[in-house]
Amino acid sequence: MASMGCIDLNVPLSRVDLPHKPDIALFDLDPAADAGFRECVIVARLVRETLSAIGLRGYVKTSGSDGIHVLVPLARRHRFSDTHLLVSTIAGALEQLHPGLVTTEFLKRKRRGVLIDANQNGPGRTVASVYSVRPHPRGPVSMPLEWDELDESMDPHDLTMAVAVDRIARRGDLFESVLHDKQSLSRALRALR
Repeated sequence: MASMGCIDLNVPLSRVDLPHKPDIALFDLDPAADAGFRECVIVARLVRETLSAIGLRGYVKTSGSDGIHVLVPLARRHRFSDTHLLVSTIAGALEQLHPGLVTTEFLKRKRRGVLIDANQNGPGRTVASVYSVRPHPRGPVSMPLEWDELDESMDPHDLTMAVAVDRIARRGDLFESVLHDKQSLSRALRALR
């Protein structure tokens, strides 16, 4: 990978044995030019509250850049159409409730606030792997966090490789719970309809 000039590693949302059955529903929060990490933190908390209201657990990690990923680990019985429906419905509702802060506008020149990109939930789509080093100064990584440490004042670029190694040594792998939590979307999708 290094000899090909690759820095960050991106992984699909499903495994090779069942590529049409996602392991994760992804809320990819991407700030527009008028927003930043602070606004992503606010939107991530809104996503978490909404997920909780429909009986789902979300896990948070930085993207390794200025965005945030909220992951909903799944039992492998749903399709990408289900994960897309979940994310797009919640994104649309949050956009209506928080105009200017949350958007579903895909065109960058029209975008304001934080994009919740539901289109990342589809076959062949990928996301920066947890602990993946990103191509930015200081080598930030896509870092799993506890919800209570997600803070509007934090700089995600401070979460470097050295910080990741230290955190794992002290706290263990915070991403491990994502690998073992298998949720069903059935009740949540009924609630959203």
